[in-house]
Order: sequence, then structure tokens, then C-alpha cells
Amino acid sequence: MSGWLAACAEKDRGAVERLVDSLDAGARVRVVEGPDELRYQVATSEPGTYEVIVGPLDESVSDVNLAAAVANDGNARRVVLAVREASGSLRSRAARAGIDLVLDLEDFDEVPVPASRPAAGGYPTETERARGAAQEVVRPGEGSRRAPVLVFCSGRGGVGKTALAAGAAAIAARWGLRVRLLDLDLSCGNACSCFGLGGGGDLACLGGGATTEALSRVFVPASPGVSLAGPCARPEMAEVAAPHAGELIERAAHECDLVVVDTSTTFSEAVAQAAQRADRLLLVSDGRQGSLSAVARMSGLAIRLGVARTRMARIENRADPRARPDLSSGRAEAGLEAARCYRVVDGGREVADYLSSGRVGELCEPGYPFADSLAATLAQLMAELGCLPECEEARRAYESPRQQRRWPLFGSRREAR
Repeated sequence: MSGWLAACAEKDRGAVERLVDSLDAGARVRVVEGPDELRYQVATSEPGTYEVIVGPLDESVSDVNLAAAVANDGNARRVVLAVREASGSLRSRAARAGIDLVLDLEDFDEVPVPASRPAAGGYPTETERARGAAQEVVRPGEGSRRAPVLVFCSGRGGVGKTALAAGAAAIAARWGLRVRLLDLDLSCGNACSCFGLGGGGDLACLGGGATTEALSRVFVPASPGVSLAGPCARPEMAEVAAPHAGELIERAAHECDLVVVDTSTTFSEAVAQAAQRADRLLLVSDGRQGSLSAVARMSGLAIRLGVARTRMARIENRADPRARPDLSSGRAEAGLEAARCYRVVDGGREVADYLSSGRVGELCEPGYPFADSLAATLAQLMAELGCLPECEEARRAYESPRQQRRWPLFGSRREAR
């Protein structure tokens, strides 16, 4: 539960409060007197103290400009703009200005109805996800609920997506979640080595389909709370397993609390199926030349595969914690115009040393910059999906003031015009 500050016209107050409750059930909401008071309260608070929502205003200041100014001040943990009939142009301006989320108030003019699971093969909208967060917390693996699926992807090798996927699985398990980690680099995957295993469950067992019996064989214990499947024991069997990757992900998502998917460098058939089923497609880059352009190419392909832009985000791995993100080299490729960017701090040689010795659990213990920034990123993602675990460590990771604000990929943080 978070502290929220809101600024809006009196007639929209009820809808704004319902929207906040959908985003953060039971949160404290304080509506301030006007734009100046909102900026003052946020600017004089400790960084990360408040989340901010700006609705339609009676003042001469526009709502998008006020939200952009608060985002630019940098102290708010999250800035939400609530408008009616948000256009694509407005959403683009908001993203360039550093505003985290734009939602339509018309969806909250009446009391929200209970969220229901989307139809088979469909995915809820961002508003539907917000509503779902307000419902009674149910463990994703129980009943008909589907666990969130996080897919780590990139357009080139060596950016650290396997380390991030294995680390995220280890952190989530420490938070009490049942995690299934799937290595879809079917020929040459090595996620198993991060846990000190000689191999994961052989995905070639899926030749006859992702049956219950096959699932019991392909997932093997990797560490407390984490079970691992993949890659194929023999590389030449990759073509046998690939057609069943999507079915495997869906079945796994109904039997656990979180599915984490590591992928190959290229968009194979298995990776494409994973991307289409991802609740968050996480495109990983680092500071090397060509890394960002490779991610942009992958995002364009994801769009052509039907992946919604709202389900894509970028992770800048091996980031310098003292440096501001340098986004000047990016250009607006399909899918990344407004993608949120998370930063995971460079852990130095110790990351490679721990992973090569199969000690990912020790690497991701709290108190180290790499582990803390990865935990903060995971907590933000889980909170967006309405699945943040109710444990003290997860709450601290979500509220951590060390987690830098999410930056839009293209354009600097500036007031919208």
C-alpha cells in the first residue's frame, strides 16, 4: 500500500480515487488544492515517498504539463496521467515527458466490475490489469488464475539476459513464489549452469505435446522454489520441441506463481511463441555498440507478431549507477517509442564468477547493487501486473529509493508541449 497525491477537478474526484484503488488497492489518497501545492508537496518530500496522479484540472495549467513537470522534478515514485479519450499523440507526448502511465478516466466513472480472466489466447488491456490489481489477492497458480509470464529477449548475444532471467527467478523464489524457469535457447541454452546443474529438463520430451506427463519430466528442481526446463539435451532435437513452446508456457502458468523465460539470440519459432504469450516482453541491451539497435529490430518484429506495445519494456543491463541514461543514440523504432526502461547496475566480475560456479542464489542476496537493482526492477514489473508478493523484502524492493525512475527510451525528460 502506497501514499498517493492527486490533483484534479472536484467533479472527477470520485473517478480518480477509484482509479487509484484499482492501481493500488487500499492506498491512501490525498487530493491537494492545486497544481502548485502538488509540485511543492512532491518536491519537498523524500524521493519515492509519493505516487502521483493528475486528472483533468479546472486551472489554467494543462493536466499533461503538470504531470510532466512533476515527472521532471524526479521525486515521485510514479506519475500517472488520468484523462478522457486519450489520443495516441497525447500518449506519445506523455511518454517523452517521463510520465509513467496514461489511463482513461471513463473506465472508472462507475464502480469497476470484478475483473475476469481474458478469453483463451487474449490478453487484458492496461486498464483491465489495473482493475485486477484491486481484486482480492489470489495466488496465480491457484484455481483458474494465470501466473504472469516474463520473457527476456535481445537481438544479440552477451548482453546478460540469462543472468537476469536466472537472477529474477531466484529473487522471486526468495519472496515465496513458486517459479518455473524455461530456457528456450533450445540448442545451446545454459541457464542450468547458473544453478550449478549439468542440464535442465530435456525439452525434447515435448515431441508428443505438452501433456501433464511431459511437464512432470521436463521441469526439474533447480533451487528452493525454482524448477527449470530446457534446453534440449541434444541440439538437433530443437525442431521437435519448438512447436510446443507456447503450450508449455500456458500450462506452466497455471501451475505456479511466476513463469520466467530465457530465450535465444534470434527469434526462433519457440521465441516467437513466448513473445506472443508474454505479459512483459523484456528487451535487454547493454552499453556496447549495436546493442540498442538490435533491441529495436527485435521490438519491430514483436509488433509484427502482434505483441502489444504496452507489454514491452527495455532493460539496460550493466548500467553505471552514477550516470544518467544516455538515450540520445536511440531512434523511434516500432514498439519502443514509449517503452519503459529499467536499469540493472553493473555487478562487475563477481556476477560472472558467481554464475560460473552455479551460485546465482548467493549473487542475488540483498545488499549488493546488482541484486538490489534487479530486485527493484522485478518488484516494479510484478506491481504493474498486480502480482507483487506480500512480503517485506518485495515491498522494500518496490519502494526502494535507490531504484532510479523509469526513463522513456526515446527523448529526454522534459515538459510536454
